[in-house]
Amino acid sequence: MAFSPDCYIVDDCESALKTIPDNSISMVITSPPYADQRNYGDTVSCISADNYIEWFLPKAREIFRVLKDDGSFILNINDKVVGQYQHLYVFRLLIALCDIGGFHLVRDYIWYNPATPPNVFSRGGMGRTKKSHEYCFWFSKSDKWHFDLDAIRVPYGQAMERYLRGKGKGDRCSNIRPSTHNFNCEKVWTNHGGSDPGTVIEISNTISNDVFMRLCKEKGIRHHARFPEKLVEFFIKAGTCEGDIVLDPFAGSGTTVVAAAKLKRRWVYIDANEHYCELAKERLLREMSSITQENDDDDV
Repeated sequence: MAFSPDCYIVDDCESALKTIPDNSISMVITSPPYADQRNYGDTVSCISADNYIEWFLPKAREIFRVLKDDGSFILNINDKVVGQYQHLYVFRLLIALCDIGGFHLVRDYIWYNPATPPNVFSRGGMGRTKKSHEYCFWFSKSDKWHFDLDAIRVPYGQAMERYLRGKGKGDRCSNIRPSTHNFNCEKVWTNHGGSDPGTVIEISNTISNDVFMRLCKEKGIRHHARFPEKLVEFFIKAGTCEGDIVLDPFAGSGTTVVAAAKLKRRWVYIDANEHYCELAKERLLREMSSITQENDDDDV
């Protein structure tokens, strides 16, 4: 049967990916189960930190195969404290994906969640602060990948706004700022419509009564881990164009599907849990219906 996007596949990640044609996907973005974190009620529960690389690499090979040559792989992952110390499985996986999996690391991002609650490690005993960030690694398949900075620019700060209005300090005829940094004046003083957002993405993950959570309550199903839609949106905007296909092989609550659909991308949902898939289908229907209703109201 010919491959068609905008589809739901209920199967384990590796098996499902084998049904996807070579070089057909513009972006794979996912947040797989973290090491020893939770029981997800399916076949991917509780992978130990020591065995994580062995578990993930076969899936990474399939991800590499299905990506287009200019495609990108975005991996959201977090580390694990084992005993008294932070396990290194995330960093070992990062190296393995490049040295064994064939990927190239484009950029590492920090997802900073200021709403992270204190935990046992931040309340004394073992002496460390709470963990308030997770990692997002951007990999490419080749030495060329799609990237649109303009799609993710953020508003200029007050100081830059003053400079652009000609009221800031410093000599625009030279390359020297008050800080003595040397830079290209022509590029810096050009108004690009916003700033480069950098590599720290601040998003509070505090949603407790959105469409998906209400669906979970209605169906009596628990889903512990979701990454925020705005995080997915950031990478889809930066790394794909309208009409491109975005795939999530651990799609769970369907956040990637919703973000892709709203941004007019095609999508592929893969998850081993049938209950999550049914919730994700209903979530997409409700969220897109809500957008349609809002647009109709605006036209009135």
